[in-house]
Amino acid sequence: MKLPNGFKLFKNAYNATKHQIWVSVFLLVIVTIIFAILMWIAEHTADSDYSFWDALVWTFVKYIEDPAEIAASAPLTIFGKFVGTLVGVLGIAIFAVPAGLIGSGLLEAIDEEKKEESVRKNGISLHKRFRRTAQSASWFYNEKGLKVTYKFVPRYRSLAQIQVKTGLTENEIIEAVNNCPDMRLMNMATTQRNEDMPQDRLVVAHFPLNNEYGCFLDRKSDVTIVAPVAVTELGTGSFAFSLAAMGGFNYVSKELTPNPDDPFGFYSMQKSKLALIGDYDMKEDVESQALHFMDDLKKLKKYSEDNGRKHWFVFIMGTAKSTECQVHFWRLATNKDKSLSCQVIGGNEYGSTVLPEDEEILQRIYSTSKAALEAREVIVKDKSQPIQVCLDNNDILKSVGPSNIMCRMGGGRDCNALTIRIGYEILVRHSSHLLIVKDIADAIKKEVEPTRAIPEEAKKCFMSEGDGYADDFGQMTIFEQDPDKLKEMIKDKKALARRNFEAFDLDGNVEEPKKKR
Repeated sequence: MKLPNGFKLFKNAYNATKHQIWVSVFLLVIVTIIFAILMWIAEHTADSDYSFWDALVWTFVKYIEDPAEIAASAPLTIFGKFVGTLVGVLGIAIFAVPAGLIGSGLLEAIDEEKKEESVRKNGISLHKRFRRTAQSASWFYNEKGLKVTYKFVPRYRSLAQIQVKTGLTENEIIEAVNNCPDMRLMNMATTQRNEDMPQDRLVVAHFPLNNEYGCFLDRKSDVTIVAPVAVTELGTGSFAFSLAAMGGFNYVSKELTPNPDDPFGFYSMQKSKLALIGDYDMKEDVESQALHFMDDLKKLKKYSEDNGRKHWFVFIMGTAKSTECQVHFWRLATNKDKSLSCQVIGGNEYGSTVLPEDEEILQRIYSTSKAALEAREVIVKDKSQPIQVCLDNNDILKSVGPSNIMCRMGGGRDCNALTIRIGYEILVRHSSHLLIVKDIADAIKKEVEPTRAIPEEAKKCFMSEGDGYADDFGQMTIFEQDPDKLKEMIKDKKALARRNFEAFDLDGNVEEPKKKR
């Protein structure tokens, strides 16, 4: 064992048992003082010059056999000798108890270190299960006439699949996932309809991560693909990431949550829901995370405005209510203040989060996507059928409110905001979902950025081999080899977000100085 590592283990052992050590030391001191009092009472009757100080010093130095001979003579009385014998026995405990505690702590520290190393290695093994792979059903001919197959990071891996490939137990997989900030466990049952009586099935999801809320990729595009609830909706983050890469668009996702018991998604940011979080620090982390998320979106919008163009936000959501429509384009909002352009659907008046002057662009994006997607098929309730695509079907969805992210970003006022709800048949079960992603990416790019070249770093995300998302950021070591570095990055970004946004509420209004409750 290396010397520095030995010191670390001893420190960990002491830290793990210091409370017990100090409690035992305190009790031993109290008992020693009691013995000193008894010794003084016994010896003072035989020698009036024998002081309490003599008894106290003798009792303490007796533990180390008084090598300097600084104590008074040995006790003379029978009772004093009896007390002296008890002191000798106690002397053994003085060293034996702390030594035993530290020894026990050292063994635990060694076991814990071995366990941490094992968990770290298992985490590396898990990341290897998410190497970018080819989707055999998704291919096309490039400009040189060569057949090219799309590559992507697997949307998820089941625990059974990982066990077969790695030989790890279920508990080892769960421990490794919990130690990897860029992975999480999800339940496939949440992607199915209740009437289908879904069975629980745990899977491991891997996602890109470069800040405290999730992922932010600025590709200097006028289109930003956003996964506002990727933390809770399996497949939406993966779909959105691929969509952004294939179109060369910006990408922003919500992957982490300070409140795992009730994740706070960023599609509808309601103050009332935030108020339900009782823990002060957790509430502040959620709020600052949300404000950082919105601030990043505003920066991307400002880039377009500074260049005299309107920005497009495309939010990707999942839905299990997709028997009639698997791809639903949505932009209807409540319009009580009449600040949005009017849309009359089914006799009801709504506001549109797409600007009136860009309505034709939306219609072309929709019609182009619809034509391409309806030529493909999907399995719905065990039957193959053409993909159904719709726009603003208020029989399925209801209008969004002012707390919705489309409205908060200024959709329909100074930019365009559109939500595409994708059925889980496509998000998590379709064998060639990348073709569907490409159809939508092509339709958006053709209408919004027809002449802009796709950046090479975006192409790399779906055209090259690689070890998951780590290659896209050039941070293999951070993502796979050392989870602690990734955790430290998240901690630093969280602290920075708290400092930058602690004075504001979800609406960006300045609040009174906050006090911890």
